[in-house]
Amino acid sequence: MQPSNAIPAPSKPSHTCPVWLGHLLASPLRRLFENPANLILPLFEPGAQVLELGPALGFFTLPVAQALGRDGRLVCVDVQDGMLRRLRRRLEKRGLAARTELRQCTQDDLGLADLEGRCDLVLALHVVHETAAPAETIRALARCLKAGGRLLLIEPPGHCSPEVFQSEVDAALAAGLQRKPHPRAEGRKNLVLWTKPV
Repeated sequence: MQPSNAIPAPSKPSHTCPVWLGHLLASPLRRLFENPANLILPLFEPGAQVLELGPALGFFTLPVAQALGRDGRLVCVDVQDGMLRRLRRRLEKRGLAARTELRQCTQDDLGLADLEGRCDLVLALHVVHETAAPAETIRALARCLKAGGRLLLIEPPGHCSPEVFQSEVDAALAAGLQRKPHPRAEGRKNLVLWTKPV
């Protein structure tokens, strides 16, 4: 029997963002077209429990950790040890490491069983299409939401095919999630905000 967060074997090799590209993705210039203050910060309150899949070097991680306050908790899960080590240094430099847990997962298991039903917000930003089985990844993330919790899914149109994105949407619907309008970014291509019914 597979663990509840096990991912089926991929039908094709998965791709992960190289560590060197993480530095470009963490550039402050990115805020010009993808500002965490608009995309993510309106979606939770201080003290929340947040899960982020594939944080890279923390473009979204750092502002989320700051906004969570001392009582909040951010769990970041990534398959690459190199990304996590560099992210840890960036969090420590800003005094945010104590409220952030970094976990290395595998392509076969996200290692989220202890988070099922506990998260106020799950962030899946530009990453699900890189996993071995995107639809199953969405189902695993959906299981981590508490009642009323939100899942923000964003995929890059140039790297995520319409078919893969649709499979992710279908998986979220099959998991019982409901689409909700994003308060500041509704209408953006390949962005969907989901909530788990109360």
